[in-house]
Amino acid sequence: MDANMSLLPKICEYLNVNNQFSLLKGSDLSSQLCHAWFISQQSDHVEYHVACELLTINKHHPVLEFLDAFVPDAEAELSHNYDELPKGDDPLWQLFSPEAIVAKSTPEKVREDIHRNRTLHNMTKSSQAITDVAEQVLFTSNVLLGVPLRGDDVSHLTLGECFHQTLQQAQNQQQQYWYDHPIPVGISAEENEILYGLKHLDKALEVEVDRGNLAPDAKATIVLSCSVTHPALADIAKQYVEFEINTHLNLKHLNVAVFGESECLEVLRHAFPEASDDLKGVFGVNGAYGRHYSFLKAVAPLWQKAVNPELKATFKIDLDQVFDQTMLINETGKSAFEHFLDSNWGASAIDNNGHKVKLGMIAGGLVNECDAHLGLFTPDVTLPTGSDYAMFEQLFCARWGQALSTQEEVISQRYDIQRVHVTGGTNGILIDALYEFQPYTPTFIHRAEDQAFILSALANPIDDHYLAYSHQPGLIMRHDKEAFAGRVMEVSEAGKVLGDIERVLLFSGYAKQHPLGIEALKEKLYPFTGTFVSKTPIALALLRFMLEGCYRNKDYLDDGAHRLVNCLNYCKNDLENEVISNQKGWQEYYSQLKDGVLTPQAVTSIGRCQLLVSEC
Repeated sequence: MDANMSLLPKICEYLNVNNQFSLLKGSDLSSQLCHAWFISQQSDHVEYHVACELLTINKHHPVLEFLDAFVPDAEAELSHNYDELPKGDDPLWQLFSPEAIVAKSTPEKVREDIHRNRTLHNMTKSSQAITDVAEQVLFTSNVLLGVPLRGDDVSHLTLGECFHQTLQQAQNQQQQYWYDHPIPVGISAEENEILYGLKHLDKALEVEVDRGNLAPDAKATIVLSCSVTHPALADIAKQYVEFEINTHLNLKHLNVAVFGESECLEVLRHAFPEASDDLKGVFGVNGAYGRHYSFLKAVAPLWQKAVNPELKATFKIDLDQVFDQTMLINETGKSAFEHFLDSNWGASAIDNNGHKVKLGMIAGGLVNECDAHLGLFTPDVTLPTGSDYAMFEQLFCARWGQALSTQEEVISQRYDIQRVHVTGGTNGILIDALYEFQPYTPTFIHRAEDQAFILSALANPIDDHYLAYSHQPGLIMRHDKEAFAGRVMEVSEAGKVLGDIERVLLFSGYAKQHPLGIEALKEKLYPFTGTFVSKTPIALALLRFMLEGCYRNKDYLDDGAHRLVNCLNYCKNDLENEVISNQKGWQEYYSQLKDGVLTPQAVTSIGRCQLLVSEC
């Protein structure tokens, strides 16, 4: 390689060795343009002149507009941080994924680092935080609604002409929000994640009745946030969810409430009539994952004020996750509720660096349904084999750190550790901790909202304490997504990939605003979450999108190019102000809620979110 070449062409030349870029490999013009760009970085490539001409005559194509936006900043990032392509077997990992090299080459050292860094000392608690789970814990989950799948019949939804007109309006709108696996309105009951999750949660509660942890006539409560892909769906979200539940389920031990964006606006209007734009921006469920994730924490003190003054905490599950009570009891000796009743939730401790921590949060783990026969403590993420790398993992591989962190942290059987790596379900927080620390996930976070939540806690110590997760060994849910909703996952796969690219841009931009600083933050989040905080996020996003784009098509590339350009512009122009606005919004929410009294109209608006659920 020419020593005088800038770094970006050197990276492209290195990638060409394994990928053999050629215009003939492109499935359509969009993918050909991806090949052409890589080829244009190598003047000695046999297709160089043809590739350059193709790029020139398509300068207004979405892929070229993406390149125009990303390439200058990517080159600037690379030149600022590196002088040349690193030597060795994994030069691209050295650039973009150094944690993967350490985890791959010295996994035992990484395990030791996790053990040491997560260990807590001097654990103390004045009393058990939770003594009656059904009364004191508000379960929550997120429902993500999308328009019907192409070809699906929705005539069985007997909800009236207005409902179907609104549904048709949504189908004619541009998609505004993207989620991993939204539930298409009208999908069959067998594929409906709402029905699956609630049915199995109700079944798990029967076991708690049998074990004396829940009175036969008592009920737990679950609050569902209902986010939508198309704006018009917000007006019919609660109506649709209630219809599906009452048509297909007979819940014995579960009360259900649903907050769509329309319901949130009504609550905001009555409970916070003088709400600032900052508060209006954070309180709701539409938008990126971060918005509904924060709402599902913040709804607990609101519910305490309006509905249940005995409430002490909230615990989030995902509706594709199941408390397998037989497995829990056989392998841990405890049911789901008994894990809450015997935990370090609410305790105080000293971390490995001598800092005081408040264990106001709790975290469990997951086991994949397909691995459940191997035992409850089977990790849901495994180490790469060396032959199972995805295309983009030539550049960046978080799985090494994720797998080791899962083994040593998420499914650890130790009680004396704090959690940094958590899953989107199986985590909770005490209401007192919400008031004291006011944690949140920023409204712009599209993926890994669970990982982003802890960043705000680390940024806001109170009285020399910082908020942390207590680890509860054995509080593990079975993850059944692939067992019942494969069609939905297949349809949403492209959006998930783009979300992964945005994740690096957004996490890295967010980290730049963090008071700990990037290096200290990466060290705290090591070895998994910190990998998404990059010194060169724009270069990594550019290369991943273009590399994977060589083997995709117009549908993915054209829409994806626009989406990523918008994300980059947001990171450069709006992200910093949004962080400040989010902080102000949540400060306003918690201070007003703590000191104020809800009006009867506010209490009524919250109460209306409860569903009239059919019983046996």
